[in-house]
Amino acid sequence: MASAKPNQDLGQMPQAGRGIPPGFLRLLPTLIPLALLVLALVLPGHMFQSDQTASRVGLGPAAWPRAMLMGMAVFAALWIARDIWVLSAAGRKPTLSIPVEDTPYHFGKAIIGLIMIVAYGWLLPKIGFATATAIFILVWCLFGGLRNLLVVVPVTLIGTIALLWLFMGLALMPLPRGAGVFDNFSIWLLRATGIY
Repeated sequence: MASAKPNQDLGQMPQAGRGIPPGFLRLLPTLIPLALLVLALVLPGHMFQSDQTASRVGLGPAAWPRAMLMGMAVFAALWIARDIWVLSAAGRKPTLSIPVEDTPYHFGKAIIGLIMIVAYGWLLPKIGFATATAIFILVWCLFGGLRNLLVVVPVTLIGTIALLWLFMGLALMPLPRGAGVFDNFSIWLLRATGIY
């Protein structure tokens, strides 16, 4: 007498989630870039006043956030297009996956980096955008392992001047100049670079 075997339907796929079709689960990671695309297209209408006009001198304070959102929309659309292309082929998975670390993650360095970012924000009104940014870039390069001063100093100076021109020259953002001697230095630097 043959032993009884449980009934198995070979044509039926196991359910991955209750009430969610198995094919839909493959599409869930693509909802993230879709949400980013919608946010990037909708937010500009709610973040800025409609009567704001562009300045004749620079791009205006709304230019930088709008550029960031438009960039996010473009890359989200590319992400969606790639996921659709990937999902159309059998056996492929969406782009979103857990990254593989080449080296062990250093929580100590991450915490120090976060402290540096908080300190940067705290120092901005006291020593000004230019000085705080120069110190931040310099320390960040040294903390990251770059020790050649012939590289660190030019990167610090060029990076600071480029950010000054981007935010204060083009976007016309009123960033902090600092107090006392730092205010005088910021005004001198802004005049020397042609921003003021």
